[in-house]
Amino acid sequence: MKLKYFFLLFFLLVVSLVQAQKMRDVFAEMPDDVLRVMTKNNRLDCIDFIENNMTAKVRNRLEGFSELKRLTSDYLDLSLTERTRVEMKLLPIADSLNIIAVVKTFSGPMKMSTLTLYDAEWKRLPQKDYITFPQYEAYWVLNDTLGHDEVKRLQSLQDMHFITMSLEEASCRLVFELHSGDVEKEDAEQMKKVLQPIVFVWDGKKFRRLE
Repeated sequence: MKLKYFFLLFFLLVVSLVQAQKMRDVFAEMPDDVLRVMTKNNRLDCIDFIENNMTAKVRNRLEGFSELKRLTSDYLDLSLTERTRVEMKLLPIADSLNIIAVVKTFSGPMKMSTLTLYDAEWKRLPQKDYITFPQYEAYWVLNDTLGHDEVKRLQSLQDMHFITMSLEEASCRLVFELHSGDVEKEDAEQMKKVLQPIVFVWDGKKFRRLE
């Protein structure tokens, strides 16, 4: 009889774990300190609104508005504040387990992103174990459009490196982009000719650069 109850409890635990790996539930049950400006009630309201084909916009703790733009089984796109976008993606590591990737992009006025990885219990994971960020030079691709000296001149204009990340909804890809920053319009147009996005793909254990 005790063995029977043991298997019943084990089954219930597995079921609850699988259910928790759906993005709607992950978003609902996440700790408040991950997205400090939204309460749990805010998040639950957003889920309810979007699942009923309504605008998922709520007043947050800052007396501004947060809006859930997109919600699928493993992806979320959220306008947290006027200047902050949040993307979340469930990255599979086992049959019923995922790593939670959270990308926050800040606009102020230049855009920059951060990446944070969590386990299923929202314990923060060491980033270096799952991805090696691309070097600055990797964003620049020499071609016939601009000469080597001109590219070096453009690089010298970037005192700071403004890099954004984005998670793809339909795949486990993470895309990095280097932006021109605060330079003259003509220089920014020149940079576009030799700057390329860098794509990483989740392989079940870590992000690997797509060559």
